[in-house]
Parts: sequence; structure tokens; C-alpha cells
Amino acid sequence: MTSVSEVDFKDQPEIEYVSQKPRPSIILSRIDFSTHMDLLALAKKYEYNVGFAIGPCSKDGVVDNGKGLGYVYWDKGIIYAYTRDKDVPGYAEMAAKRQPFTYHVYAGKLPQDPSVSLCLTLRGGNMVGGRLRSNDAEIPVRP
Repeated sequence: MTSVSEVDFKDQPEIEYVSQKPRPSIILSRIDFSTHMDLLALAKKYEYNVGFAIGPCSKDGVVDNGKGLGYVYWDKGIIYAYTRDKDVPGYAEMAAKRQPFTYHVYAGKLPQDPSVSLCLTLRGGNMVGGRLRSNDAEIPVRP
């Protein structure tokens, strides 16, 4: 993990919003994380949808608490099997420099001092049974 910050939903155009009404003002948690894995290359190679789970940390893995919103993002682009280069301008140049890769996800506002440690794990797969599951990463408590 690299950071957790609070953002306003109305200012995050990459999060899909299907209503004709203006985006509401809702405070969300944005979780930025780094990995040595090129998630877009992995998603394209295996035709993976890439999602995530947030929940209490445990030895048995993350049990999703349902607070996650949307997808895994790089800049303003979604990371998934059919992302085109034009959907993530600058990604190819960043990937050519090699690691670490920094991505972000959004969740409903996380508590500043949770009673239990919260973790994030990437997960996903494809239609023919391929599975993606990352290590669990503890989400830092915000000051």
C-alpha cells in the first residue's frame, strides 16, 4: 500500500455513473497501491477481469465487506482484459520503465481508526475458469 485518501465521488469521472442527474457529493476512500506486476498485461494475456475485495484481515484471506466500488484503475483508465491503449494514455510508457506499477481503487469511506485491521486483495478471473488472486495487503490507518 502506498496511501489512503478521501475523495469526493463527484470529482472522480473514472467511476461509472449512469444517472442523468448530476453526480452527488459522496466522500469515498481512494486506496493507492504499488505492485511489481503489470496488471494490464496480465489481464490482457489471460483475459482477466480484475476486481478487488476489502475486508478484515485474517489468516484465511480477505472476506469482502462490500465497500469496494468499481474497478482497479491506473490514472483514469480501468484495468481489465479489453482495455485499449487509447483508454489509458501514458500507460505503455510507464510500463516500459518497469516497476513498480501504481494503481488505485475506491471504497466507501473507511473508518479512520478501524477496530480491526483491513486488508485489500486483488481478485478476478475469466470465463474459462482462470483465477486471479493476489496477496493480501494491509490498508494503512489514516492519521
